[in-house]
Amino acid sequence: MPFRFDPLPDMLLRNLGRYSRQEPLQRALLSLQPPVRDLRQGRDTDPYHVSVECLGLDLMLQCMDPTLPDHEQLWGLHALTFHTSMSRPMPWTGGWPKGLDVATATSRDVVAVLAEKNDEAALALPEMACFLVPGFDGQTWAVQCTFGGPAKVLKTMTLVRTGEWVGASWLPPFKPASTAVPAA
Repeated sequence: MPFRFDPLPDMLLRNLGRYSRQEPLQRALLSLQPPVRDLRQGRDTDPYHVSVECLGLDLMLQCMDPTLPDHEQLWGLHALTFHTSMSRPMPWTGGWPKGLDVATATSRDVVAVLAEKNDEAALALPEMACFLVPGFDGQTWAVQCTFGGPAKVLKTMTLVRTGEWVGASWLPPFKPASTAVPAA
């Protein structure tokens, strides 16, 4: 598990680079005020942008096969962008990775907190930082951050899938046992 991004929401991180019906993500975003309505678009296979302004979050999604009937369509989550107050009036409302103070974080700070020695392609310029990190289940994610203002502090942090899509595993909902099972 990519613990370095804790406490970013597990639901978002586990969907990155995966394709599925995206029902849990859909339900969570529809519950917001105002609700996010255009999450699952099935017009074509081009990636498309969905902004969740009230959370300071952007998603990049893709319909995997728009020729399938609606009940069979699958969507992949390409990227997540978390905004700071340098980027939007309404910044990301959740927690940021531990050790990262977004009000003062420079490119060098982000790389020091989130990149590790064996991460690939660490690039830290005053306006941008890019590096690859391990994601869930053998995936690799690209981290791309932008910086601005006079102090060149964090504006956005984007996590992008790389490589092949991974199918989301399906597990039935947990049902507690209604009666005790006798021991053998």
